[in-house]
Amino acid sequence: MNTFDENKKIPAESQDLPSEIPVDATETVEAVVEKPKKKFALPKLNLRSNRKLRLGATATAFTVIITAVILLFNVVCGVLADRYPWTLDLTADKTYSLSEESEAVAKAVKNDIKIIVLAGESHFENPNFGSDSYNTIFRQFHHFAKQYEELSGGKISVSYVDLEKNPTLSSTYEQNYGAESGNILFTCGDQYRKIALTDLFEEQMDYTTYTSSITSFVEQKLATNISSVSGGKTVTVTFLTGHEEDQNAITALKKLYELNGYLTQTVDFTTAATITDTTGALAIVGPVKDYSLDEIKRLRDWMDNDGKKGRNLFVFANYAGTCPNLYDFLSVDYGITVTSNIIMETDANNYPMDYMGSYPYMPFTEILSTDLTGTNVAGKKVIMPLTLQLLTAKGTDDKEDVLTNHSLITFSESCRLTPIADLLTEKEEDDFIKIKADKYPVVGMAYARDYDVVNNEEVANHVVVSGSYNLTAFTTAAQYENEGLILEPLRTLCSLGDTVVISGKYLSAETLSFSSLTATVLGLGVFTIGIPLILIIICLVVFFKRRHL
Repeated sequence: MNTFDENKKIPAESQDLPSEIPVDATETVEAVVEKPKKKFALPKLNLRSNRKLRLGATATAFTVIITAVILLFNVVCGVLADRYPWTLDLTADKTYSLSEESEAVAKAVKNDIKIIVLAGESHFENPNFGSDSYNTIFRQFHHFAKQYEELSGGKISVSYVDLEKNPTLSSTYEQNYGAESGNILFTCGDQYRKIALTDLFEEQMDYTTYTSSITSFVEQKLATNISSVSGGKTVTVTFLTGHEEDQNAITALKKLYELNGYLTQTVDFTTAATITDTTGALAIVGPVKDYSLDEIKRLRDWMDNDGKKGRNLFVFANYAGTCPNLYDFLSVDYGITVTSNIIMETDANNYPMDYMGSYPYMPFTEILSTDLTGTNVAGKKVIMPLTLQLLTAKGTDDKEDVLTNHSLITFSESCRLTPIADLLTEKEEDDFIKIKADKYPVVGMAYARDYDVVNNEEVANHVVVSGSYNLTAFTTAAQYENEGLILEPLRTLCSLGDTVVISGKYLSAETLSFSSLTATVLGLGVFTIGIPLILIIICLVVFFKRRHL
């Protein structure tokens, strides 16, 4: 083997070598030239770290997608909420929910109706009047108006015009409708109705406790005015006066009828020669002074209607009145006799009791199911203060008898009869004469049907007699159905199948709060247990998932 001289250098042009490299004497040229090159090796991949990276990227992408979906969902819900308003009414008596009757009115609208509120919308959407009841009234109107828009399919539209901010419009509404700031207009073509904001509620003061209560008429006002301007049938109830009638009872009835879409008028029957044919029903409310024979004749002629009949009469008797001519007319012509006995209850469960004492002359009872009450109010409780006993003399078979009598209100065997004379004296209640009736149940309200056929068409007169005019004082009492007892027969007799019969809503702290069941479900079920439990489960799932990454 050849060796290199130690002073000898490798030529600079030798391949792959630097120009000058000192050579160890012991190292051969072949060893230097043939020394293998060090190869580059790829680092080993950590599969565990790669899995974490992959799962982390997936989690991030998933979070971004979920966030985007939530944002999109909120946007869509916001748009839908604006177009299709939806609320969850959690109040005990559904203060902000329309009744089935109102929903039917909204869905039956065929022509475009505009509701124009001459006040700022903020007063209704976010009211701040310093009273929960007043705030509820205005908020209720805002909710109900939106529901009417939705249920009518856009046929009903609601707008708010603040005349204080738009004073130039004041003259327009004043000139066209006689309206001013604070009025609400209902318009449909050339038809229009106008109400004031104060018509939406009624405040009553109890001077024994010096507390006030408020009844809401928002739903009634919306329904009746919408029905009126949309071309619904209207009926006039005529009140006959001139006989010392009870004015409070007449006022209560007129208000009730008008709230439910009826027109009312008052006629002094002592001077009026005739009654207009446009009258759908006559009302005699709590007379003290008797009718003259001439008045009875005119009343009988009106009911006969030249043999065509089809007339309706409502009589509310007054225990303090002396009306032999009027009551004789009811007995002879229609078989219903008004006696001089007051119905008294002996069972304390059947009359009201409070801190002021007991009232056995204000008995509770239930409305019977008849052709005039149907299933709408039958079976519901009413209170009948100072009710005179009625006697019915005719049969009940409308197919067999021309003249029939039907009971609307009766009292059980626990009631007794007390002569009016005892009640009108200064006797103590314990000294009243209380006798059992000859026949039970005792009738407190009834109606007569006088049937005939004219020109092959069935016609009939109906006379409804109540032994108590005082039942009108409880038409706004939520616990009694006195309102329905008065309205349902009138609605049926006037053939108003679509007439609105909607009760006012008494507002109290209880009705404005959650029901106990709702409070339990939401408070305990959802917020105390439900949501925390869901969060705990999610946290545990995430924890165990990440633990095994």
